[in-house]
Amino acid sequence: MSEPVLTCDNLHRFLGKDETRAHALRGVSLAIDAGRTYAIAGHSGSGKSTLLYLLGLLDRPDDGTITLRGHETSRLSDEARTALRNEHLGFVFQFHFLLKEFTALENVMLPMRKLGRLAEADMRAKAADLLDRVGLADKRNRLGNHLSGGEQQRVAIARALANDPALILADEPTGNLDHANAERVFALLGEIAHDRGQAVLMVSHNPELAARCDHTLHMQDGCLLP
Repeated sequence: MSEPVLTCDNLHRFLGKDETRAHALRGVSLAIDAGRTYAIAGHSGSGKSTLLYLLGLLDRPDDGTITLRGHETSRLSDEARTALRNEHLGFVFQFHFLLKEFTALENVMLPMRKLGRLAEADMRAKAADLLDRVGLADKRNRLGNHLSGGEQQRVAIARALANDPALILADEPTGNLDHANAERVFALLGEIAHDRGQAVLMVSHNPELAARCDHTLHMQDGCLLP
């Protein structure tokens, strides 16, 4: 059996200072396997987004370890963590954060430019293929602010796939979408895992969508419930 894409062990995170200091994560451990979808469910303030940001190497834990693709990250420099993040992780947020003065194609190309491994023509061809996969081949040259909310989120998913990440982290990816677009985005994330062998870990307040993932992880007061 292959090693997990990502593991974390005994993660602790404190937020705030002095009298506002809060123990946001309390000894969280988990393993994420390739080709599986995971949902983190829990009430607001339970630690879901804090955990996601730690696993995405966007923040550092106060204690515990995170291992991504065999690299234990706690002692790595910020530059090394950024390189790992660009190569192995993709992000989809509730607010898609597209550059609205860029076309859909140019937005999808951005992570490839940052990684710097492909020629211009290859980046364009790959971005066009990814937009085709999310059903937006005819919108590739449309500016970000000329796309609907559902279309913008699908562009964000294509962008997250640009560098063939081992793990996609999604923070409320359907939170701002109507039912039909939420279903489409959720289905896309499932296809990514099951057809492409990439892992997907999402935070969701939608219990129906969370229950349809391969694994649902319930959080309460900074802990994963058994």
